[in-house]
Amino acid sequence: MSDLLQHYQTSASSKAGEAHCLPFEVYRNPAVWQEEARRIFHNDWVFICCEQELKEAGSYYAFELAGESLAIIRQDDNSFVALSNVCRHRGTPLLETGFGTTEKLIVCPYHAWAYEKNGDLKAIPLAGKNGPDKKEHCLPVFRLESWHGLLFINLNAEAESLMQRLEGIDDYLSGFDLAEFKTGNTGAEEYWQSNWKLAMENAMESYHLFKVHKETLETTTPTRGAFYLAGSSEWSLTAGKINQPQSKLMKWLSGDYPEMYNHYVLVSLPPSFVGILTYYGFDWIQVLPINENESFIRSGGIAKSTWGYNDKKTQEFTDAFFAEDKAICERVQRGMNSTHTQGGKLVDMERILVDFHQYLASRLFNSEPDTFYQSDNADMFLNPK
Repeated sequence: MSDLLQHYQTSASSKAGEAHCLPFEVYRNPAVWQEEARRIFHNDWVFICCEQELKEAGSYYAFELAGESLAIIRQDDNSFVALSNVCRHRGTPLLETGFGTTEKLIVCPYHAWAYEKNGDLKAIPLAGKNGPDKKEHCLPVFRLESWHGLLFINLNAEAESLMQRLEGIDDYLSGFDLAEFKTGNTGAEEYWQSNWKLAMENAMESYHLFKVHKETLETTTPTRGAFYLAGSSEWSLTAGKINQPQSKLMKWLSGDYPEMYNHYVLVSLPPSFVGILTYYGFDWIQVLPINENESFIRSGGIAKSTWGYNDKKTQEFTDAFFAEDKAICERVQRGMNSTHTQGGKLVDMERILVDFHQYLASRLFNSEPDTFYQSDNADMFLNPK
């Protein structure tokens, strides 16, 4: 195992221009997965859902994060709290997995211990004279921060803030006016027979579009129009030309528009978030690991209006390329069982994978990543005209 971890560290730490694919075994080894769960998913900022998906007080989203049962709940004052979703009595999961609403109390389905929406223990039926101290049996509360309405949880109370982690990213996105994206959309939920790293790598790189998505994404966001924008191990941005730009409508409305609106920006925030930002919306894919061979995949987005989300043709297009991504990720996962093949060198269009691999190395092995890099195309987004 130590030899594998050493190989993992060496490969993931490689610099841009020299990097290769990670060792195949790290996509299937259960001990590697356990280390990633402990050092990454239990210690870093992980995207979970957006504020717009929890529309009213008592709305919640319950989920599993690398074995931890958790829930995010909108409070009566419209703030959000991240709680353990396990009863402090005998460990029963409280809220059903997925989205739901609890009007008053969270009641355990086993012995009816009842909790407030903020995690305080409210009632213990038939507790007797020597019943438990309620203050000592509240639900654990975890750190939760919002970035443009996107909610991230961190189980590590000592970690730097999310805003520190994302320092500098908004300089490239301000022209899209994310404050106006007030409408939320919840998309598909799927389980892929794929390691979480494969699903993330597939979501963030545009090199495969011309082959895997020849009849779908390649027709609107062609591979040849994609380029690296800016980033490092903490966050990365790529971008690309849109063949059917929203700028046609912009031109009709205003007579002029910045060139950046003819482009999308792909936002990678490891370990769990990849989003596509355009003038109209910010669509995302969430990747959460189940084990070394399976991932939970969820899509959604925030936008300026509901326009397009309920359009049948748009939904069919989205379903088609999601099915293509699932099929290729599961196919690649089968290839990771090979014991005789080492992955090849990454090409220039896979620069964003170097950032992701260096993220892994920094969290797992405390490796020092490359310094921040910005491409010549950055001015289009930093100074939109």
